[in-house]
Amino acid sequence: MAYKSWETLGDIAQAEQAREKRWLFVLTYAPIPTTDLYFLNSCGDLVARPWRRAPVTRLGANVFRVGNRYLVVRRDREKVIRQVLAKPDAEIIYLIDDNLEALEDQSLPDGYRERLRALKTGTYAEMLERATLVVTSAQDIAASLPAGKRYRILDPVWHGQPREASHLPTRPAQHVDMVHLGTGSHAAGFGFLAPVLKQVLEQAAHAHFHYFSNMPQLGGMDGHPRVHRQRAKTWNSYKRALPGFRFDLGLYPLPSTPFNAARSKNKILEYTLAGCPAMYSAAWGSTHGLVDGQTAFLSEEGQEAWIKRLLDVLAAPDVLGSVYNGAKMHFKDLNDLPGQRAFWQSVFIKDSK
Repeated sequence: MAYKSWETLGDIAQAEQAREKRWLFVLTYAPIPTTDLYFLNSCGDLVARPWRRAPVTRLGANVFRVGNRYLVVRRDREKVIRQVLAKPDAEIIYLIDDNLEALEDQSLPDGYRERLRALKTGTYAEMLERATLVVTSAQDIAASLPAGKRYRILDPVWHGQPREASHLPTRPAQHVDMVHLGTGSHAAGFGFLAPVLKQVLEQAAHAHFHYFSNMPQLGGMDGHPRVHRQRAKTWNSYKRALPGFRFDLGLYPLPSTPFNAARSKNKILEYTLAGCPAMYSAAWGSTHGLVDGQTAFLSEEGQEAWIKRLLDVLAAPDVLGSVYNGAKMHFKDLNDLPGQRAFWQSVFIKDSK
C-alpha cells in the first residue's frame, strides 16, 4: 500500500470507562491498516460508537472487547495491552499479519526492521502465550507460531467495488500510466524495478511510472522525466483516494525474500480497486488464483523476463481492458466481506447478529 506504515496514534480515550458514562467522550484514534482490512471493514457496524450501541466495545485503536473476549490487532499503546493481559480470565484473540521471524531480512529498510524488532521484543511474546487463538494472514506466519498454538488464516477485505474500464488505453502508443503501490516494506520490489524501468521507459516512449514515497526509491531512475514520485499518504487518506486513482497497469514484483514469502492477497484487491490490471510475479500470483492474460499479467522471475513481458503489454494496450475485467470478476471471489464477518461472529462476537 502506498501509505505511511505504522501511523502515529493520537491519544486513545479510556473507551471502556467512557462508554459507561453515557458516551461523554470523543475517541481520537488512527487504526493501522491491519485493523481495517481484517476486522473493521466487515464488522465496523458491530462496534459501539458515541452515537450507537453495539456488542463490541473499542478499548483502543486496535483492541476490542465482547464480554471477557478480547481481540488485539498487532499492537496498541502499552497501557491498553497491559490492561488486557492483567485480566486472568481474558479470552484473547491475537491478530498478526507480519512475519516477525523475518525481521532480519536485509531487503527491509533499517527503520522498518527496528519497528518489527520493537514489536517482537515488546508484548508480542506475552500476547502469543496468552492467546487462545492467533489469526494470521499467511501460512508462513502460522508456521512460525509456537508448536500447538491454535491458529486460523484470514484474508483481507475492502469496502467498495472496482470501477469500469473506460479510462484504460486501447491504442498502440497511447499514454500508459504504470504504478507500484508499495511502501517501505517493498524495498526489494523497488530495487527489482529500477533496471526494468530503465529499459522499458527507453523503449516505450508512451509509458510513465508512478509511485508513492517520501524518499526516492529508484536510484538514478528517480531523475527520469517519466518517473513520478508522490508523497506517501496516511492510511486514511490512501483508502479514500484509492477509488479515484486513474492508473492503467500495476506492477507488483515479489523477489524471493523471507518477508515477501508471507505476503497476503491484499495487493490484488488494491490494484483492482485502483482501476487497473496488474503484473505480478508468476509463482506468487498463480498461488492466489491469478491466470495470466485473464485476470492478471504474470511474469516469470528475473528482470529480463519482466522487461519482455511489459514491453509486450505496452505494445498492445487493448489487452488491458479485458484483463482488468477479468480482475474485477476475481475481485468478487477474493473480497469476501460476508465470509470474514461470519468468521468473527463465530469466534469473537458470537451471539450478535
